[in-house]
Amino acid sequence: MRLPFLIGNTHRLSKAARHLAASLRERSFAAEAVCDPELAARLSQLAHAARREVGALVSRNGGCAHVLLGRHWPGLEPTLQRRREGRPCGLRLVLVYDQPEGYPAEADLDLLESARLDFLVTLGHRRGQVTEAWVASAARASCQLEGPFDLETLGHLRAADRIRAAEEAWQSAPAGGERPERAVLVGLVVPGRPGYSDPESLEELRRLAETAGAEVVDILTQERPRPDPATLVGSGKVAELRALVEREAADLVVFDEELSPAQQRNLEEELGVKVLDRTALVLDIFARRARTREGRLQVELAQMTYLLPRLTGKGVLLSRLGGGIGTRGPGETQLETDRRRVRRRIDELQDRIEEVARARRTQRRARQQAEVPVVALVGYTNAGKSTLLNALSGAQVFVEDKLFATLDPTARRAYLPDGRPVVLVDTVGFLRKLPTQLVAAFRATLEEVTEADVLVHVVDVSHPAWERQRQAVEELLEELGADGKPTVLALNKTDRLSPDRAAELAARTGGVPISALRRTGLEDLMAGVAQALPAWPRARLRIPYAQAGLLAELRQGGHVLREEYLPDAVDVEVELPRALLSRLQPWAAPGT
Repeated sequence: MRLPFLIGNTHRLSKAARHLAASLRERSFAAEAVCDPELAARLSQLAHAARREVGALVSRNGGCAHVLLGRHWPGLEPTLQRRREGRPCGLRLVLVYDQPEGYPAEADLDLLESARLDFLVTLGHRRGQVTEAWVASAARASCQLEGPFDLETLGHLRAADRIRAAEEAWQSAPAGGERPERAVLVGLVVPGRPGYSDPESLEELRRLAETAGAEVVDILTQERPRPDPATLVGSGKVAELRALVEREAADLVVFDEELSPAQQRNLEEELGVKVLDRTALVLDIFARRARTREGRLQVELAQMTYLLPRLTGKGVLLSRLGGGIGTRGPGETQLETDRRRVRRRIDELQDRIEEVARARRTQRRARQQAEVPVVALVGYTNAGKSTLLNALSGAQVFVEDKLFATLDPTARRAYLPDGRPVVLVDTVGFLRKLPTQLVAAFRATLEEVTEADVLVHVVDVSHPAWERQRQAVEELLEELGADGKPTVLALNKTDRLSPDRAAELAARTGGVPISALRRTGLEDLMAGVAQALPAWPRARLRIPYAQAGLLAELRQGGHVLREEYLPDAVDVEVELPRALLSRLQPWAAPGT
């Protein structure tokens, strides 16, 4: 089937918009640039005139093959799949979103892969003027994101490198699916010095690597009295590691300790493959999991802060044609330009995150004025916080048995056994050796913890290292200044333990045994939360029948303890927030 030039929603398209779309057919744009600035400007004007998202499929010679209107493009993907015949389809897609943010949508990244496009350019616009641009391209069957760019910078990005990367990626991709990157994990043991690798830490690193999509083929450990300043593990162990990488056909090596920029460069030169440390791996997972604008801003700030000192050398990690784990996020080309531009971007991100913090403070003030207590769910990653939030509030927060399944914070209303409403806030999971860049970048989000009235510390007591995990969370809470908060310890996943073991742990720790998945022990947990919260003041009110509507307000905003119907009024004993009690003071019963 031959597709028309205009594909999608052409309904009620203005004459000016049709003229702009037709003009694209008659022009040829600079093919050597990722996106000709003139094409970007014309598409933004078209999006403004059409009042919908628009796009263009551009051939490698710069011609505009099709113009896309709206989000539904019938017949497009099957046609592109027939065109490619096992190779890239030879077209790039330039999309203009109907908003200032141009960060690529998940569906468009899926189209990049399924249609095997040369690459994808996404633009945000305001009143027909380009605000920011992102470039997504294929590299080793993975998606590499670059940006954001302004219009001038976009015109200087070359298309040839990205097309070559797409050719290599799609030609090397197996027909039956994509092969995961093969990873070798490395740990350093320093006797007598805590904080370095141990079996629990390496097991956690393995789960992190698998969460990032890698296949762990081997784990190597080295014991030294002190870290080697050049390679962390010493030249002899590097030689052993190089032989292991070659034997296992590994794609990357992940160290359990944070590497200095010099150590990372030395190791990449010696091993010839991509080298990451634990921090870069965690940042990569966060980059994949962030879905909200706030989450993406915080992840990008953390990545920029981490990568800034590593700009002096372009190792495998910063290769323009690199791909896969450790290369997602703000965009390597942007980072390679110069330190000044990176610092300027960091300043911009900090300003945007401060806007988020101000908005959160405004929301908290509104909750405080309404005297609705805030209960923050904190705990180690994968302890079951999101499952508990769903069980207590009926929310539908995404749950998965992987580390950092939840990244973006969620707030939901729930009710205590005495009827009082509370706001439950699900927070990002904590981790041993949590990167300092993440703690700093996510401070706006973690303020929810410091400002909460009560903390519910969720612990997975079925995990062999639950006590170590509990200690790591308490240390981070102390770092955040939240260690003095009233806290209820929730001993989760007790359905995996014997009843005697669960009772013994509860007696020893003072915690509440629960199973968020089986929804057992939740009433006891909420009773513990109610006990930890300061009680509302108690009062007696006499509500005339002419003001009977106030009774509904009392039941909704407070906790009614007793009602007595008298000839001229209703005598009510109630616990109320102070703000509501002050407003209802004219109806106070005589003698109270």
